Amino acid sequence: MKNFAIGLLGAAALATTILLVRQQKEIESRQTRLIPAGETQPSTLSLQRIRELGL
Repeated sequence: MKNFAIGLLGAAALATTILLVRQQKEIESRQTRLIPAGETQPSTLSLQRIRELGL
């Protein structure tokens, strides 16, 4: 019974760690990137901007 409880706690800790890591990655991906000094637009081009440039 003791080994089962330890295994169950270990599995819960592993699942919690995985969920926290996934949540942290999601938060990081949502954060906007800083625009370098002198730039007015982000470095990624939108499809509309690419069409305007004729590329």
